[in-house]
Amino acid sequence: MLTEPNNKNISLTVAIPAYNEEQNIGGVLKDLLSQTRSRFALKEIVVYSDASTDETNRIVKRFHRRSPVINLKIGKRRCGKIFRLNQIFRSNKSDVLVVLDADIGLVGNRFLQRLAGALASDDKAKMAVAHQIPLRSKNFMGKVVYASYLMWDFIRLSVPGRDHVQNFYGAATAYRSSFAKKLHIPPKLTEERLYIYLRAKEGNGFRYCDSAKILYWPVSTLPEFIKQAKRSFGKNQPILDKIFGPGSDSNYVIPWKYKLRGIVKSFYHQPFYTPLALAFNFFLSKLTLKTPVRNSPLWDISLSTKKPFNYEKIL
Repeated sequence: MLTEPNNKNISLTVAIPAYNEEQNIGGVLKDLLSQTRSRFALKEIVVYSDASTDETNRIVKRFHRRSPVINLKIGKRRCGKIFRLNQIFRSNKSDVLVVLDADIGLVGNRFLQRLAGALASDDKAKMAVAHQIPLRSKNFMGKVVYASYLMWDFIRLSVPGRDHVQNFYGAATAYRSSFAKKLHIPPKLTEERLYIYLRAKEGNGFRYCDSAKILYWPVSTLPEFIKQAKRSFGKNQPILDKIFGPGSDSNYVIPWKYKLRGIVKSFYHQPFYTPLALAFNFFLSKLTLKTPVRNSPLWDISLSTKKPFNYEKIL
């Protein structure tokens, strides 16, 4: 059990699995160093480099020289996010573990305080996820993809209490220490979200934190959108059926009443682009029927999602 959210005895560690994130790692580290720490004690910020071959490691080392709270663990070979997450879970010694993607922006200097507070104020909470805000690229394809993402947000956020695996993207998540210690993602999985979500659901411990917000760039080109389709629609993972029972993949499905509700909201907010987004999603569903099964946990990198964040122009 954590102490109250206004008690600085709560220790917090931030872990960032990273592979070739030279465009963004400096920005997210700056965001973290600027966070208000009145309600927790920041123990360390650790970047787990998955055998990065660009300037990621050098940038983190420069930050370490300026702020010893930042540390770097370098993997000798690329093993993928699931391997690094298991490594992070095993290594954590703080009350709260926050795991962040490297290619995001944190909104405000109380982001960590709010995300950690979602656990500190709720004894039953095992994990809390941040609210994700997509940004719109200037090119036409980027605008269509953005509309598709926004429509999907209206759908997934229509689920009562936000309690659905489709509201867990893994880009910014706080874990209670006792829960993180019990997590061991099966290494043969190609996607970790459902395993973690169902583990949290075993004790009704999943929480969505609307007040902790992050920014991210959606893909903005058709080839990268196709790459992302391969990520999202990989093969069925029968190992989850062995752990959680038959039909575990059905947890990915959002009931039609929430889909319709979200589509109506999308038409209201973006009447021009919503039809294009619907057509794009239909194209995506047909594409996945022809997409080769993805067997590797190593994802293709999308360069258009790695753009830095200019907060003065965005916010």
